[in-house]
Amino acid sequence: MKFIHIMILALAGLVIFTGSLRADAATPDGAGAGVFAGIDVDSLARSLCRGNAVGNPCGIWRATIDGATVALMPAHLWQKSGGENIPAKHRNHTGQWVIVLLDNPSPGLQPGTLMGWFSDSAKPGHYNAMIYTRRDGGRLSSPKKFTLRLADESHLTMTAIHRGVSVNPFRLLPYMIRGFLRWHDDTPRDLDGFIREWPVPENPAVPRFL
Repeated sequence: MKFIHIMILALAGLVIFTGSLRADAATPDGAGAGVFAGIDVDSLARSLCRGNAVGNPCGIWRATIDGATVALMPAHLWQKSGGENIPAKHRNHTGQWVIVLLDNPSPGLQPGTLMGWFSDSAKPGHYNAMIYTRRDGGRLSSPKKFTLRLADESHLTMTAIHRGVSVNPFRLLPYMIRGFLRWHDDTPRDLDGFIREWPVPENPAVPRFL
């Protein structure tokens, strides 16, 4: 959950902005922030996804925690339109997608910023993702691995992947004391994620009334 919280903090620092794209110098791990002038990023995202959002995550999504709005689009279409490309060492030929900022209620990074990317996996509805987890001023860095799952046409869950050695401090306690102490965390690991806002699915998560 640590990486998810860091990613949400990064999303919480984004601001609405429009402009023509200029690619800033990338950081060593490829975290560059694009700036748009004169182009409505929201409209551009809709044009790239129009007709390509059936049975896949292409479209506009809202974060469940802070309400930030992002666009999920095919990487090759975004790059051809002048958007920031996925860092070279992370590109592959499995059909990649990009996660691009559109709007956020808090000031910070600019719309058009590349937040992360993902690609198809062998399991239907599941995607291997790399999402930036650290923010340094107006730039993002330190991409970490996540699993995205398209639960249905309206919901996309996000789960962090943890690797490495873990330490259980309770094992250091004497056996008799250890028997009285237990660590419990019943929080589900797949509650964070996004709700689709466009295109509106046949059964939207939030019904729209006339």
